[in-house]
Amino acid sequence: MQAYAEYCQSQHIELKIVIDESFRTLCENSFPNDCLIYFPRKKIGQANFLKKIALYWQCLKQIRSFKANLAFNIEEDSATNHLTRFSAADFKLGCSSIRHKKNYDHVLPLRFENRPLEVAHRWHSYYDVFAALNMPEPEKAYIKLTLDDLSAPLQEKLQQAGWQPDRPTIALHAGATKEYKKWPLSHMAALIEKIIAEGLQAVLLGAGGADQAANSEIVQKLDNYKLNARPVDLCNKLSLTELAQFLQQCDLMVGNDSGPFHLGSAIGVKGIVLWGPTNKDIWGPLEKNSEVVCGNFTCDPACNKGHCLHQHRCLQEISPDQVFEKVKAKLAP
Repeated sequence: MQAYAEYCQSQHIELKIVIDESFRTLCENSFPNDCLIYFPRKKIGQANFLKKIALYWQCLKQIRSFKANLAFNIEEDSATNHLTRFSAADFKLGCSSIRHKKNYDHVLPLRFENRPLEVAHRWHSYYDVFAALNMPEPEKAYIKLTLDDLSAPLQEKLQQAGWQPDRPTIALHAGATKEYKKWPLSHMAALIEKIIAEGLQAVLLGAGGADQAANSEIVQKLDNYKLNARPVDLCNKLSLTELAQFLQQCDLMVGNDSGPFHLGSAIGVKGIVLWGPTNKDIWGPLEKNSEVVCGNFTCDPACNKGHCLHQHRCLQEISPDQVFEKVKAKLAP
């Protein structure tokens, strides 16, 4: 999307991109001026019925007032589907033959899975939409974010939470959107014990109740170790933009296949991602600084991501010792 916005600007094509409002502060300085429209997904989810309608209409009114010649949907969720259909654009383009059946003028016959390995990543699937709109192929990469350095108030907040900026910092995220993506918390605790014993600084990340509960369980498990320090817990203490600014200060990040890990990878932080049954050829990190660590077991044909006959042994068998060796190798000069 970022490359397409720059392409449209170079071709003097007016463009609006609708993104989730949660990404506003993170993305607003990384796109051409006045390019973004923000969909208030979280506010709609928390509002009463009448407020939901008002918030939705306010966003849709912005979209419709643009009077687009073309509206295209690169996602497959219901929100982008409805916004595209109600956009009042002259021509509506979709990319999912399953979801985008009605009220579209054309649906690109895109394959999201079972693609040749060299173009298997979801990045290539998304690019297929933009290629159909005549955009030259850009570099395969994450969005290039424009981030400020740590502000004095943010640095003070981090230090009050226990972070020491003069010590090597390893950020860790134990959460993920799906249970089958989560490395066992006992393994994460054992890894953190090794990190702290090595004299390194461990910082736990996260947002929401599930991540906070996971971090609390990790800290409880660490009580079984005789440590002279504890990890810093920043769960629910940072905005998305503050998290990105903090990650820029980290020497390494370790975590599951999750939003925070991909954010760290996008801004160039060295990373080790612990990979389970999700297809890494499709969803793996794009940056070379990020190393994918998998177990040696192959999936049973009778399993799927949500139901595993072997308790997701592909994640279970990745040992803390194995990951710690990767950590030391990544930190080596």
